[in-house]
Amino acid sequence: MKLGKDANPNGSGYEGHKGNEHQPSLIDENVVPTSPFLVNDYNSGSRVNRNQATPLLELRDITKEYVDDRGKKIVVLNNISLSINSHEYISVVGPSGGGKSTLLRIMMGLEKCTSGEVMIKGEQLKDKVDPHMAMVFQSFGLFPWLTVVENVEFGLESIHISKEERRKKSVNIIQEVGLEGFENAYPRELSGGMKQRVGIARALVLDPEVLLMDEPFSALDPLTAEALREEILKVWSNRLTTPDVVMMVTHNVEEAVYLSDRVVILSQRPARVVKDLYIDIPRPREKRDASIYEYTDQITTLIA
Repeated sequence: MKLGKDANPNGSGYEGHKGNEHQPSLIDENVVPTSPFLVNDYNSGSRVNRNQATPLLELRDITKEYVDDRGKKIVVLNNISLSINSHEYISVVGPSGGGKSTLLRIMMGLEKCTSGEVMIKGEQLKDKVDPHMAMVFQSFGLFPWLTVVENVEFGLESIHISKEERRKKSVNIIQEVGLEGFENAYPRELSGGMKQRVGIARALVLDPEVLLMDEPFSALDPLTAEALREEILKVWSNRLTTPDVVMMVTHNVEEAVYLSDRVVILSQRPARVVKDLYIDIPRPREKRDASIYEYTDQITTLIA
């Protein structure tokens, strides 16, 4: 392992891709029609696979409500529905405080929704952390009293493999994320970028089919963040390794466009899906591609 569609929000989807083959697309009525790369793609015809088998992950009418200290009901998420297929990289963007992180936690099984369903491979996720998923947190989430290798192998303790196998697998992942030689270091001895590499290693060691990431690069300096973005892309683009799907929350719209097949745009709270936008830019992508800036401007306008 190496660390490196405008979609239908009602549930129908199509198979994603990796590599340089041309991707299918749908027109989006809220995208400024003078964008030449969008218009040309639309005129070339859509190749949406409407006969796709069961989505890998599906959100059905997810609603989340809280009751404050005064008994007032606060709706955070309002009927969120998404269909996520194999081989997709999806980013979720929207205003601050709009419930994006809450949505990830509900998908992971760390938090319950008030109503709605999370489906994984056609089966409902019921009141438990899903074993097919792993999560990378913004705050690193490392145990300060454990070494790097102990932090990485912590998640393996619950799946009943031997101590020797846990250690071997953890050391291999640590090497893959570029932390060889730091296996016995403590979090206080690591830079922010190194801590996040530990967080990524701890998620990947579980061999998840779905990797959830909550603003994983926001606390890092620009150069470190750029390097880690490329590492994640390498992992996801290799079909022989996990994860198969990456779903990331970010406030960085340009980052979302550069990395993603789809960008899901949420509204102000109570959050609903404003647009589920397919990013039709061939891979590998150039960071200075004019198309990236075009999409960034369109999405920023929708958020505002």
